[in-house]
Amino acid sequence: MMLLCMDVGNTNIVLGVFEDELLTHSFRIQSDPMETPDEYGIKIIEMLRFFNVEYQKISGVIIASVVPGLDGGFERTFEKFFGIKPIFVSPGTKSGIKIKIDNPKQLGADILVGCVAAHQKYGSPCIVVDMGTAITFAGLTADKEILGVTILPGIKTSYSNLISKTARLEAARMEVPLKVLGRDTVASIQSGMIFGTASMIDGMIRRIKKEMGVDKIITVLTGGESRMVRDYLEEPTFYDENLLLDGLRIIYQKNL
Repeated sequence: MMLLCMDVGNTNIVLGVFEDELLTHSFRIQSDPMETPDEYGIKIIEMLRFFNVEYQKISGVIIASVVPGLDGGFERTFEKFFGIKPIFVSPGTKSGIKIKIDNPKQLGADILVGCVAAHQKYGSPCIVVDMGTAITFAGLTADKEILGVTILPGIKTSYSNLISKTARLEAARMEVPLKVLGRDTVASIQSGMIFGTASMIDGMIRRIKKEMGVDKIITVLTGGESRMVRDYLEEPTFYDENLLLDGLRIIYQKNL
C-alpha cells in the first residue's frame, strides 16, 4: 500500500509518502490560500515525480489541516488528479485517543495526530510540543486522554511582530548566539529566540507535569522550529521530525 500523508499548517504543508509502514519520501510546500486546486495538484505531482514516486500507485490520502479554507480545495485536488477521496482528521475520526477538553471540536487535527503518534512510539503519559507558526503543548495521560492544550506564538511569529513594532530593534536570523547576554542587538534578539524559548519550554513542561500530577513524563518535540532549540533544553525530550506523518499513517490504518 502506498499512502500520501499531508500536514497542512498555516505556513507550510508537509507531505510524506509511506510504503506500508516505511516513510520513503517527505517534502514541504508553502501554504497559499490563493493557489487553486489545479495548481496544488500539479505542484504535488511534480514533487512526487522529482522523488521518482509513481503517484498513480498512491491508494490512500489522509490530511490533518489547521487551515479550513484549504480543505475543500484539497478534496477537489485529490479527487481530480488522484481519483481518491481523502480522509480529513477530525475529533470524530477513529484515533484511540480520548479528548477531554470542554469542546472537542476545537482541538486542532495536528495536536490529535501528534498525540496518537507519541503514545504509540514513546508511550504515555506524555507531553507533545509542536513548534511551528504556533508552539503547542498537549498533555496526554496514561489512559490516552488529552487533558488540555497550551498555545503560544512561534519563534518567528513572535519576533517578527516584536521587530515590526519596535523602532530600535533590527531583524535577526534564527541562529544560536555565543552567549546568553548578547553584546549587540542581533545577538540579544537571537538569545531570546533560542535560550529564551528553551527556558519557556522547560518551564511549561514542569508546570504541565505538576498539573497532571506525575513525577516523570515523556516529552516529544516536533515541528520545524524545534531543531533550533532542542539542544538547549534542560528537560529530557525526544526529538521526532516525522511525528505527525507517522501519526497520520497510524490513524489511516485505524480507519480502513
